[in-house]
Amino acid sequence: MLKLTVAEILSYPEYSGFKLIAGAGGISNEINSCGILDYEYDQRLKNKYTKLSFIPNQMILTSLQYAKDDPGSLIDTIRLLQRRKCSCLVIKNVYSLPISAHALRFADSTNFPVILIKNTEQYFEKIIINTYKRLQSLYDFDKFENIVSHILTYPEHDSKQKEWQTEINPCLQPDILCLYFRSEKSVSTSEYMEMEQAAKTAGLLTSYNSLLRYKNGLLYIYSSHNFKNAKAEDLADQLVSGPLHDFTEKYSIGVSSIHYKERKIKLCIQEAIYSSYFHLFPEKPYQTYETLGINSILLPYCKEPAMQRFASSILTPLRDYDSENHTMLLKTAESFIQHNGNISQTASALNQHANTIRYLLNQISNLIHCSILSPEGYEQVSIALKIEACCCVEL
Repeated sequence: MLKLTVAEILSYPEYSGFKLIAGAGGISNEINSCGILDYEYDQRLKNKYTKLSFIPNQMILTSLQYAKDDPGSLIDTIRLLQRRKCSCLVIKNVYSLPISAHALRFADSTNFPVILIKNTEQYFEKIIINTYKRLQSLYDFDKFENIVSHILTYPEHDSKQKEWQTEINPCLQPDILCLYFRSEKSVSTSEYMEMEQAAKTAGLLTSYNSLLRYKNGLLYIYSSHNFKNAKAEDLADQLVSGPLHDFTEKYSIGVSSIHYKERKIKLCIQEAIYSSYFHLFPEKPYQTYETLGINSILLPYCKEPAMQRFASSILTPLRDYDSENHTMLLKTAESFIQHNGNISQTASALNQHANTIRYLLNQISNLIHCSILSPEGYEQVSIALKIEACCCVEL
């Protein structure tokens, strides 16, 4: 689940003028609501309101009105908010009160972020609205991720598929292409916003298209009523070499085939995710499903028992031998297949002499009971490695 943190608040443009002045160790604190501290700390109302106000993960806004006559009370405020597990304190110092260095040192020591607003155009109402918009966006991220998960989990012709598709985008057209931008780590809200802004600027987020976060990546659903004469590769070129070019180095990009029935959205998303796992950057800017070759056949069935037994019969003896003898037979086999059976290129890639590679290939042949130099042996090792690679793919 995505979270809104103090660090992200400090990075978003709608919070311009926010300056962290203490408590940097707490910028990973989560924010899930806002509160205002002004009258609550008035001594006449203190006992009544402070018991009810300020809850965990709340960003507290204050003008320091309550401290006009006692600026030193700021440290008591920080102590209270820190004890209540609030996220941070945001100060708009409209009275130009001195901010105690002692209070800031205390905030540093307890990792409680204190932020000073330098922008006079930042009003509490505006800050609260922007924060709740951000929180709503995070809720939508999780909601749509769950919907995509349902689409991929349930059968293509399940009665709910149409309903889920409509929830993603009621205006999707019948012809659909999907691109999946896969990252090795969770995609943050700021990374989503970065791509969203680029897509909006380029006119790619019309009512027909959607950009969603799904697992460790971003899913772009591109639809039209007329892709009939288009090729997936041509459309991908227009997107990836143009407005989305800056993202090619950050993500492994998979491109689906074009599907001409809206009910095929499940297959479209699957193909884009599958393809992303085989993207080799910088050799090419993306991987299309149409050029996956035999992997496109293996992917739906790679975890079947028969497939697993076959791959294990080839690769397990190599792994066991490597483990017992500290050799690199499996790595040699992978490189040999990757370099299309070229011994010289394999030797160069592994920084070994060609004769060493020949010796290792001979050992591999003995263990798999078939010469890896023969078409049959080469094919068996290649397919076993491909099955294993396909098993690493997660929808």
